[in-house]
Amino acid sequence: MFFARYGDAILGVILVSLCILLLTVLIPIGVQVPSSNKVLALSPDFWMKIIVYSTLLIGSIILFKGIKRARAGLDEEEIAEVVIELQHKHKFGRAVLGACSSVVGLFIYLYLIDLIGMIAASIVAFLGFVLLSGERRMIIAIPLGVVLPLALYYFFLKVAGIPMPLGIFD
Repeated sequence: MFFARYGDAILGVILVSLCILLLTVLIPIGVQVPSSNKVLALSPDFWMKIIVYSTLLIGSIILFKGIKRARAGLDEEEIAEVVIELQHKHKFGRAVLGACSSVVGLFIYLYLIDLIGMIAASIVAFLGFVLLSGERRMIIAIPLGVVLPLALYYFFLKVAGIPMPLGIFD
């Protein structure tokens, strides 16, 4: 019952704490930024910080909404109904299977990058993860799965000047 009431707030605290740890300790220690770097977008820590700041914002929103929901004062019977509904909606075994499948999918993606290149591997991985997440509208997923990796490839190649591996298409 405790986690049904305060679960979102706890998740928010964990996310915010991890982001603060990353920003104050782990990124400064783990990422060396050369002093000769003049372009902020090409700094080795720039995109990591963008992701961490975004996660910090999302974690803060989850935290405040969780506190607001906890203060709403659901009685114990309503909380029990929410818990039962969530247990029937999201099976634990399916969640573990999905998480394990995602990890295996990431290793397959890393293998495919060397084999068929970044673009083709990203297209396959995107479509695989879309299917794994339960999305069935392929009329949206297929064009997005092709356009997004191509757009990211051309961004990194033309704007950032970072070459990507093309595998057998080199």
